[in-house]
Amino acid sequence: MGYNLQGLVRKNAINSINQFEKMGYISESMSNFSTRAYKAVRFEEVMHENGYASHTVRTNHAEGSYQTTKNPLDVAIKGPGFIPIVSKSGEIFYTRDGSFTVDREGTMITTAGDIVGNGITIPANYEKLEIKPDGRVFTYNTLPSDGDYRGTIPVVSFVNPEGLEEVGGNKFAKTQDSGDALLVTDHSRITQYNVERSNVDIFESVNDVMRTNASLLASTSLLGVIDKMYEKAININQ
Repeated sequence: MGYNLQGLVRKNAINSINQFEKMGYISESMSNFSTRAYKAVRFEEVMHENGYASHTVRTNHAEGSYQTTKNPLDVAIKGPGFIPIVSKSGEIFYTRDGSFTVDREGTMITTAGDIVGNGITIPANYEKLEIKPDGRVFTYNTLPSDGDYRGTIPVVSFVNPEGLEEVGGNKFAKTQDSGDALLVTDHSRITQYNVERSNVDIFESVNDVMRTNASLLASTSLLGVIDKMYEKAININQ
């Protein structure tokens, strides 16, 4: 009897830890519902024949919806792909958050200060800024006139995007599982005056919270029952 009770406690404790961890990931996704281009996390559980549960955490790279803005530096990627960015320390990351701005030197950067692509310099004064669907950036001093080419916002893809490592700040790093970044050429995926919303399904997340909470309550109740069984077993032995 003691062995069986110990087994129940062990399994219930491990499964409860999984549920607590799942609740954490669901809460993180819900808190980022309004974060531009945020990708929701899927917590996939597997119940094994021995009664123990294990899990895998996956990032859902499905597209979010698009929001029109008035900022000419805002871009969204239609379809798969990421924009490479370079951190202040020189590390290369990848993002779909195209809410860009410029620093004091006129370099196009992310809201976190990472340089977009290989570095695109925008002059302080211009009449119009145009970002073409293939990512080429032009500024116009007068209209109508020929624009001045300022650089290109590159788009890259990965064979296995789920293998990317999420490093915070809406950025991903490549891994062995993701493979190397592949430059996408001859495309028309960039759309100006738009940003991508998060792909968090708030209604599904609420349902997940309710189901997970119910599972945690059941686990807590079971631990209470087991505790009472232990007390009875101890009293009988005495």
